[in-house]
Amino acid sequence: MTLQRVVGKGRTEPMAETEFEARHAGAARTVVDVGTGDAHYPYRLALAHPEWLVVGIDALDEPMGEIARKAGRKPVKGGVTNLLLLRAAAESLPSELRGVADEVSVLLPWGRLLEGIVLAHDDVLRGLAELLRASGRLAITLNGEIWVESLPVRYEHVPVPTPEYIGEVVAPAFARAGVEVGPASYLPADAALALPTTWARKLAHGRTHPRYVHFEGEKRA
Repeated sequence: MTLQRVVGKGRTEPMAETEFEARHAGAARTVVDVGTGDAHYPYRLALAHPEWLVVGIDALDEPMGEIARKAGRKPVKGGVTNLLLLRAAAESLPSELRGVADEVSVLLPWGRLLEGIVLAHDDVLRGLAELLRASGRLAITLNGEIWVESLPVRYEHVPVPTPEYIGEVVAPAFARAGVEVGPASYLPADAALALPTTWARKLAHGRTHPRYVHFEGEKRA
């Protein structure tokens, strides 16, 4: 499968595997943010760590378009050369991305990605696991707020992702995919309010303690 790089609003282009391999080989660390949305989080991460390769992945390219355009500018105008935004779904990731990540993050996923994690769908969990190198780290934060107030019809069949549920259902499924997951917990209020994404700020608006469940894991060697 060819890598599809987002380069602007509604604009993608194929990326050669050799180009990706060269960028990955030259990076001190590779971090992949899955379900990245508008890509503000990986953009800030790339700015803070110019020696890293930061990859944002989302099934929809349009939300990433503005940051993709900004990242392509000259550095004095906000451009970054170590950020790569790709259109891809977690359940069908390009083979070129297997084993490239030192760290994979999933922050407040939505849609198919949220369903796949909470319902422990094999294709989604294995997709996330396959991104990681041996001993690579996985960090996931789920939004429990949608089960507290007005539940979208789409998620009526999805269980509440409590820490106990993660331990009983999601962690064993990740183990089958090769990732050992530690105990899940609710984020403290300060950590929940400080999550570095646009979506986190919108969900937390007006709340003193958003209900976010966080857990981490490690890919078996």
